[in-house]
Amino acid sequence: MKKKQPKYKALINFIYLALFLFLLSWIAFWGNNSFYKKWRLQQKTRKTETQVQSLSAQNDSLKQENYRLKTDPEERQRSLRAEQGIYADDETAYIFKPAQGDSLNQPD
Repeated sequence: MKKKQPKYKALINFIYLALFLFLLSWIAFWGNNSFYKKWRLQQKTRKTETQVQSLSAQNDSLKQENYRLKTDPEERQRSLRAEQGIYADDETAYIFKPAQGDSLNQPD
């Protein structure tokens, strides 16, 4: 005896396929815990970590400079003269400008 085939087998298969593709796309792109959103969060986390490391290094440098200015009178005098643009005859002044496109100068 032959098994009875449903009339709309192609339509039912299409509906199953559409549901499967919808669920797959929901998992990959649209859901709250989708792979795409997790990837974007990882990228943002990496960027934030590099900014934190950069700012930490800059902070350490400024702490060292602050300590030198507090403890060394010659360094304090040299810094004050540099701010005023007054240099001794035996001094060589190097003036550094921030690089264009520096990560610390770019707004987010």
